Amino acid sequence: MFYEAADWHTWLRTEDADRFVKVHAWPAESFYFSAIPENENDICSEFLNFIAQSANTLSVMRQFSAIGDDIFNLSASLAKLPIFHSSSTAAHGSSRLAATEVEYILFICRSVFDLLQEVIKSLWETILLIDTTVKKKELAKSFADMALHGNKPRAAEEITKKYGLPLPLAECYEGHAPMFLKIRQFRDDLVHRGHRVQTIFHGETGFFITNSLGSFRDINIWRETEVVANGLAPLAPVLNLIIHGTLAACEDFAITLNRTFKWFEPTVPGMKLHMRGYHVQHLRRAFSDADSRLGEGRSLIAGVRHSPA
Repeated sequence: MFYEAADWHTWLRTEDADRFVKVHAWPAESFYFSAIPENENDICSEFLNFIAQSANTLSVMRQFSAIGDDIFNLSASLAKLPIFHSSSTAAHGSSRLAATEVEYILFICRSVFDLLQEVIKSLWETILLIDTTVKKKELAKSFADMALHGNKPRAAEEITKKYGLPLPLAECYEGHAPMFLKIRQFRDDLVHRGHRVQTIFHGETGFFITNSLGSFRDINIWRETEVVANGLAPLAPVLNLIIHGTLAACEDFAITLNRTFKWFEPTVPGMKLHMRGYHVQHLRRAFSDADSRLGEGRSLIAGVRHSPA
């Protein structure tokens, strides 16, 4: 599917695997190639664009599709939370709905990190090193095994020594391990360690959490005007920063991989892969909010690396 010269060009495979036919159609929830987005709400993931354009191998197609689905699902979850808030008259009931959706968002973000690691592992196996004296080592299957030693991030130098990766790629693991740990901590605190779902409150303008509980204690993400009585603060900025941090990790790895190794020529020169979905505008708003807070020096983790999503 392509958008070019103010028109859609869509091709579908026929029963003959080598034959395509052009149809009159445009995307509702799908990917398309274009020099610019057809709609201001459409998004471009540099990670997915890198795979589609330069690292388009069969070994990563499943992960490519899965991460694309996860991005669409995250946008849908962000769209559901305001619906839960506005459609429910029972505050406690809507809080339960919000809690299950928050758990799902955290689960998806954790999953994206492991899918990202599967992609890196598969691509690393295809790379031929110029220096034949350097022996390539097999990478770990999970992001946690690559980036963590116990519950602490590995230093980039340790990752380079253990796996033989170039230092810029090892620095990506070191830089994004704190966000991975924070996602795991949030999920454990909300679900598995006794912090009951009543810690998500139904407020007048949205869902709130207490800013002095467990993993949410003393994180500098809220503006003074956002904190209300009893130390309650809006939930949305937390989710926005978590999603932003997860997808920024994918972008950072894609940019680093692209700069560090030589890849295939672009599949579609002069264009990028864009995403259109029913709810991606909610994802755009989340990115904008997270970027503005990071620009103010606010973060879930002090010193975390981030890239514009």
